[in-house]
Amino acid sequence: MNFKGVEICCPHCRGDFEETRAGLRCKSCNREFPVLAGIPDLRVFPDPYIGLEEDRRKGLRVAERLEDLSFSQVIDFYYTITDVVPAHHARSYKRGLMAAVPRAEAALTTWDRWVDGPGSRLLEVGCGTAPLLVAAAPGARLLAGVDIAFRWLVVARKRLQEAVLDIPLICACAEALPFPHALFDRVVFDSALEVIDDQKLALAESHRVMRPGGSVFITTPNRFSLGPDPHVGVLAGGYWPRRLLDWHTRRQGAIPPKRRLLGAGRLTSLLREAGFTSPRLILPRIPDAQRDLLAKPLRRLVDLYHLAQRLPLSRQVLFGIGPLLQAVAWKAPHSRELR
Repeated sequence: MNFKGVEICCPHCRGDFEETRAGLRCKSCNREFPVLAGIPDLRVFPDPYIGLEEDRRKGLRVAERLEDLSFSQVIDFYYTITDVVPAHHARSYKRGLMAAVPRAEAALTTWDRWVDGPGSRLLEVGCGTAPLLVAAAPGARLLAGVDIAFRWLVVARKRLQEAVLDIPLICACAEALPFPHALFDRVVFDSALEVIDDQKLALAESHRVMRPGGSVFITTPNRFSLGPDPHVGVLAGGYWPRRLLDWHTRRQGAIPPKRRLLGAGRLTSLLREAGFTSPRLILPRIPDAQRDLLAKPLRRLVDLYHLAQRLPLSRQVLFGIGPLLQAVAWKAPHSRELR
């Protein structure tokens, strides 16, 4: 079935869909899936933070406000109905969301140095509010974004509306992508792989839906970073015992993050295990728009980080303890999939 220019299929059996009054039905296994706020919900299991029905209700509440509010105001509204996120965390997350497009542009620029452009058919896994899709739109013939969180895809619709883009957004699990084999040239995980439960399976799925010769691009927090934790804010959060980090998070009134942070060695191993070839690690630059949101001491650390990137010895150290890792890997030109 074609959905806004991209071919989708059943995430369970990869059968074709037919439309129903309620949404979509698989012609092969007869499973049914709703389409809500223009977004097909093709998940095989729920977001780990929230149940399916609660996620849908929350997303539909946000959808009711899309025409009245700006993207910035939609984020504010989202956090007013999300009492499990403390106010200071919400402010920090919003700053990151508002500066996300320049950060995504910087990531794509890095990717362009390793491959011939972002690819004419690009899939983002874990697209969130879709900043990378906005950044990639000028150079791609087909774009699609998937995320397990329906509510965040509704927020993403507002970002796309303000950018005057109509890009298909699909609620789905990274471990069961609702696409046929070899559909995309490029697949990207931008700050997403670390929050996926079965990372190896998610990468194998991205390999399956990628055309031979295509590439995957990953940006993920470094488990061994000495800097601020991307989810909790404490220094060197990847070193903290899980129970201690969870206790600290609950004391702040927040929900402990469900994640699997990766170091450089594990990231490259996962790529090879999923079938990708020649994985390369890259040290990303932190764009000015993101740097400027930080407190003055952290801005100085960013400047030192960029300086260290220029020196051979310190570059190797940064792969071990730097704040972020980027990786690019390829699907072999003559790769075959098990069907």
